[in-house]
Amino acid sequence: MNNDVVHDEHTVSTKLALYSHDAGRVLIMHYPRISLYGLPGGHVDANEYPDETIARELMEELAITVNAPKRKDFFLRGDRGTSIILAYTAVAPEAIEVNPTDPDQEIGIWMTRDEVVALPNLSPAYKQFIIENWPQSI
Repeated sequence: MNNDVVHDEHTVSTKLALYSHDAGRVLIMHYPRISLYGLPGGHVDANEYPDETIARELMEELAITVNAPKRKDFFLRGDRGTSIILAYTAVAPEAIEVNPTDPDQEIGIWMTRDEVVALPNLSPAYKQFIIENWPQSI
């Protein structure tokens, strides 16, 4: 059974731009099997709030916890804009070591702004979101 939340034919997902505590890097997901990059996050399950989804997905994908992510924007994705992405940001309070639960499936990589800009297989909407919300140096 598919537990994704559907609103008038729209699935709802959450994604997070997690910046390092020193504002020098952002956490990018690499999906080696399909050679794509993205942001950590995932689908909102039935009876789940988006804030709960972010926390659950970070734990499932990377075994990390982030305090107080802020919802900043949303995107439409899919051939006909049938998926709604709720975009969040957060700053890691300290150096976080990511521990992917399935490194063959997905890996979290800390990248600099220049590395993100040069990344060929990252959605332009995600790139723009990451750069526009990059925190000032601490």
